[in-house]
Amino acid sequence: MGCSEIFGLAIMRSTPETRAFYYDVLFRAPLFISILFLSTVFLKFANEEAGCTEAGYDIGAGQTEEEADAAEVKCTGRAYGIRPSSVLTTLNSAAGLILAFLLPVIGSIIDHTSYRKQCVVYAGAVFWLSNLVQCFTNSDSWFAMVVIQGAVSATSYMIHQTAIFAYATEIVDDLDKELLHMNASVRVWELVTMLGFMVLVTIVGMIGRFDVVAKSSTSQALAGLIAAYPGYVVFKDLGNRPNLNKVPAGSSVLTAGFNKVFKTARFLRASHPEVLKFLRALLFFESANGSIIFASTTLITQQLKIEDPSPILLSIIVISAFGAGLVPLLHRNLGVKKGMMLVVGFNVVASLIVILFVHSEETAGGIWIVGILYGLGIGATYPMQRTFYMILIPGGLETQMMGLLQFCSIFLGWAPGLVFTALNESTNDMRLAMFSILGFHLAGILLLGLVDVEKGRAQAKKTDHLRIHNGAGGGGKGGGLKVVNGEDQDLVAVELGGEDIGDDHL
Repeated sequence: MGCSEIFGLAIMRSTPETRAFYYDVLFRAPLFISILFLSTVFLKFANEEAGCTEAGYDIGAGQTEEEADAAEVKCTGRAYGIRPSSVLTTLNSAAGLILAFLLPVIGSIIDHTSYRKQCVVYAGAVFWLSNLVQCFTNSDSWFAMVVIQGAVSATSYMIHQTAIFAYATEIVDDLDKELLHMNASVRVWELVTMLGFMVLVTIVGMIGRFDVVAKSSTSQALAGLIAAYPGYVVFKDLGNRPNLNKVPAGSSVLTAGFNKVFKTARFLRASHPEVLKFLRALLFFESANGSIIFASTTLITQQLKIEDPSPILLSIIVISAFGAGLVPLLHRNLGVKKGMMLVVGFNVVASLIVILFVHSEETAGGIWIVGILYGLGIGATYPMQRTFYMILIPGGLETQMMGLLQFCSIFLGWAPGLVFTALNESTNDMRLAMFSILGFHLAGILLLGLVDVEKGRAQAKKTDHLRIHNGAGGGGKGGGLKVVNGEDQDLVAVELGGEDIGDDHL
């Protein structure tokens, strides 16, 4: 496989919209990965608030932090009612709860308007600004910044992703091979960008001899600076889309959005059941994936007592790029279903190693093996799952389907973190708390085994004519919806098994 195929250069150059799709990675990746540096600062200030050292030991009366570290007494203090080691997983759980009730509605609302591009742009702008604000994180503002991260930054990021990935099935010609290569190469771009950004921040921090707080502020500022131009390219090159559905008489866009979510679920159950089976599996394995970064950062610093987790997290990003590059090979040799099950399996093995072998300062060296497995799993998961999902979904409902995907990705996103926090709060042992990650991954694998890929693919092909299909070759191939004289066309009926299912059914 050549560099052009791995990085999707031929696809990226084909049309302005595919270029925008790829440049969006350069926009969101540095803003997203900067949370790693910010998380370390959140833990630092949470420990200070609770009267603990950065490594999570209790500071007794008259002790210095160095003396407390030497005494190795587990900290029992709390910051805002919780252990410092529970701050990140609590943040993850809170963000998941907020998003769980927003994303499917957002996706559905976009389908009832012609504002898909505006949703990409405005949500991206909020995400960018919320990251810049977090440059000012300090001992007085840290908890407010935790709230901004969970309520604003995470929400705007997921809304932005929902809208941008709705374009994916419309800018390629082949929803199997070409879509797979695009998703894999986009993931490689994403991981390489994250890697380059982390290296840059690390080098700048070393040159400036920054502490963790200064490094975090620098990270947020550099992320905003680097993301600015790619964000402009996305704004300039991404095309508008017509509304895919009419707002029913007597309804508003908002109420229509809520109603659409439930009608879509009924429609999928009747005509595309394999989509629902996949989403059921995704609920579990993706919620575990979303908790790995926060749980790992906490585990590395608080239980393994490694003060700076950056080198380990950096290695995970490097391995993730290799994992994403392996996706076409896994797909070709195992198929999308078995490949997806193997990818989730990497995470299961990694969590088992943590629980059984890597849980103290003496066994901290094993975290590198864990990092390799988590890296492979995290890197390959997203291109594989997106391809799996996109070959199953019905045409004409792309934004709504991507909203549903994002919804299921985070609907249980709060649960592993909440279980982790509950176990950690009751036992003060993150080794036991890792069972929360393991259990959700195992459930995901078992449920993936129930999906019939070929049946789902056949159901989806019956709706291909409804896609707004520009294609990687440009020129608007296929049928799909068109914008005529600046007016949006209504969604035409979908013929499935001899039955017309139009907007009234959806």
